[in-house]
Amino acid sequence: MKRPQHLPFYLFGAVLALLLYGCNTTYEMEVDAIKNPNIQNADSYVIVPRDPEQDVNDLRYMETVAYIKTALSGKGMYEAINALEADMVIEVDYGMEPPRREMKVVEEPVFATIQEPDSYQTVSQRDPKTGRVITYTVRVPGRRSRELIGYQERLVAVIINEKYMELTAKENMLDAVSSDIPAQEIWSVRVRNYDENDDLREYLPIMAASVADYVGEDTETNHKVRLKDNDEVVDFIKRGIIATRPEEAIDATDSIGANQFSEDNNI
Repeated sequence: MKRPQHLPFYLFGAVLALLLYGCNTTYEMEVDAIKNPNIQNADSYVIVPRDPEQDVNDLRYMETVAYIKTALSGKGMYEAINALEADMVIEVDYGMEPPRREMKVVEEPVFATIQEPDSYQTVSQRDPKTGRVITYTVRVPGRRSRELIGYQERLVAVIINEKYMELTAKENMLDAVSSDIPAQEIWSVRVRNYDENDDLREYLPIMAASVADYVGEDTETNHKVRLKDNDEVVDFIKRGIIATRPEEAIDATDSIGANQFSEDNNI
């Protein structure tokens, strides 16, 4: 068992509260990104859902797309006015996997009651009848406190909710003559979170913020990203600052189905 220096119980409580507050607002994401080095300078896009059954008028979908557009604007990308003239088509997928149970080792604080030794005090008192001063010794009980003395590990079962967001950019072949040649993948970013929280909506801007730094990059391996709710990039995503576009710009998802694009175009 680990043994820290003794802290007064009230002080430990204050420190623990601060630590818990910080933990509750910190999100850990796992990011995996790849890119096609043979395709460069793809800046304009149209967004379509990967799932052809996705209702593009669904409020959750529209909110997610708004976050994604903000993230892409931070990379200098913008939504094309004309879907046919876009450099790429970005397929979007997000959601939450069925919950699963996992075993996890947690550290729990161990407290003990600390009894300080008794002390003795000399007390003088005048006898009202005789006037004599009587001196005697009294015992004063030592202070008792509850203090942290260490930590112990315990194996507990937790429910893990895996949240994810995936963006895959492909060549825009909307104006191409029917062909068996699939569109090439330009880049792809996958963000995942594994924790006990089952509020997908809370995590959507966080996952979009994680995407922002990895669009068009190649991580080679999974990267761990930690973000807080008040980080600048998260605030940027939540405020919905997107690249300016003309009002007549069409929503490509009204006329384009994700089924027009191949699902199996890996680089």
